[in-house]
Amino acid sequence: GALEKKVAAGPAAPKNNKKQADPNAVYNIPVGDSVVLGNPNAKITIIKWTDFQWPYCAKSVSLIDDILAKYPNDVKVVVKNFPLSFHKQAKKAAKYAFAAHKQGKYKEMYHKIMENFRDLKNNEDLPMTYAREFGLNMSQFVRDFESPEVAAQIEKEINELKTSGIPRLAVPKFLIQGKEPQGRSVEAFSAAIDKILKEG
Repeated sequence: GALEKKVAAGPAAPKNNKKQADPNAVYNIPVGDSVVLGNPNAKITIIKWTDFQWPYCAKSVSLIDDILAKYPNDVKVVVKNFPLSFHKQAKKAAKYAFAAHKQGKYKEMYHKIMENFRDLKNNEDLPMTYAREFGLNMSQFVRDFESPEVAAQIEKEINELKTSGIPRLAVPKFLIQGKEPQGRSVEAFSAAIDKILKEG
């Protein structure tokens, strides 16, 4: 096929000299206190930086769900925040999601905010409504949302990406075992995961 031909022809010259992502570069990012979805002892770690007001991040939620469903024992996904400065409510949403995490409802909150991310513009405190729906302890939820610890955690995650050396700080940004996947689909991710599992 065309793909094999392309591979055989060797790497194309980089266009307009933008720093190319080296598919073999390994970026060592600690899990730290970030949210982990899936089996915490899984062999393979996917790191995902996300912004709660970015359509592409919202789109990639189902990709992660599909991968976790496909590899329930072998893969864990570490979610890190990278709210873009021009998304005025994204950082606040990240704090709300982290506050939900403190009560074991991160996944639910994350899905709910992402499903309705466009509504944050008109109501940045929408996650409060969701927290009530999930039956969270509201005073604790607000306390965690406002805590310096949660704010520091988000700043730490932002800095991890900024100082990682990864070219192009766009979100969502994925690393599979420290490497940037070539493509953003269940197929592309599965190929990378299967290769690691096969290599044992």
